[in-house]
Amino acid sequence: MTVTIKDVAKKANVSIATVSYSINGSPRISEATREHVLKVASELNYVANNNAKQLKQKKSNAIGLFFNSWFGPIYSELVKGIEQACHQHGYDLVACSVYGNEGSTAHKYIRDRMVDGAIVLTNSFDDAFIKSVANKDFPVVVLDREVSGPHIYNILIDNFGGAFSATKALINAGFEEIYYFGGPADSYDAQKRFDGYISALGYYKINVDQSLLIEGDFTERSAYQKMKELIEEGKQPKAVFASNDEMAIGIIRAAKEKGIVIPEQMKLIGFDDIQMAELMIPRLSTISHQKVGMGELAAKTLIDAMNSKDDMEDSENSTD
Repeated sequence: MTVTIKDVAKKANVSIATVSYSINGSPRISEATREHVLKVASELNYVANNNAKQLKQKKSNAIGLFFNSWFGPIYSELVKGIEQACHQHGYDLVACSVYGNEGSTAHKYIRDRMVDGAIVLTNSFDDAFIKSVANKDFPVVVLDREVSGPHIYNILIDNFGGAFSATKALINAGFEEIYYFGGPADSYDAQKRFDGYISALGYYKINVDQSLLIEGDFTERSAYQKMKELIEEGKQPKAVFASNDEMAIGIIRAAKEKGIVIPEQMKLIGFDDIQMAELMIPRLSTISHQKVGMGELAAKTLIDAMNSKDDMEDSENSTD
């Protein structure tokens, strides 16, 4: 007997709309309600789209890539690696933006399992939603984010270690007053890089100065404006760790406009080693990681999971 959305609503003691909101990852309900409904749906083996079983009987031979509505230089290189691995193994790659929230094409594709597996490059799918869609027949790979659950695989870069090394290098160069330009508060990368910066200060017994912590959003424009304001206030930094290269480039632009010479008058280290960093004069000092290789690893991990007869061990992989 097919389990319907009404069955889930009845057992969970909620409305049909609440069940729909829970499954679609809508922000209109609380996290506690969502978890309760998803748990009931799982217990009843409810499939949101009754055609999903039929879709899974016939493989699409395609992998879904789910991302935010904007792409930066980091993402373009990650996607290059994903594309290469998919082509090598004979899979099509379907890219979907999450623009439109629960009504987006991305939500429809992943919710209805219209591809054979998913690579997630966005925070717009919350943990509960990812856990609700991931199963043996539909594995999910999440990049630069930690989500624990069956058939979910995390691919991480060493954000903490890279940030620790960058801060350490500035300290060893003789600086204790090191400005930190951070990323968005909801970014996994930004949080781990901030942790690395703080830990390096602690390792060298340097107190954290809140006035040196500059809020950013990983964009060149934000860092340019923040650095310009600092200089105009007479607070010319001597050492800066920018938590990504785009912000570092914004800092360089502001410094040049104010006649500050890098690295002679300001030591600066970025993170990511994007292609643009090679074109800067002088060349930007930055923490490097294998972005194309990370994309390849994500795709290969997903393909292995999709084709494994036995359950793969849900894992956390990292790239250095």
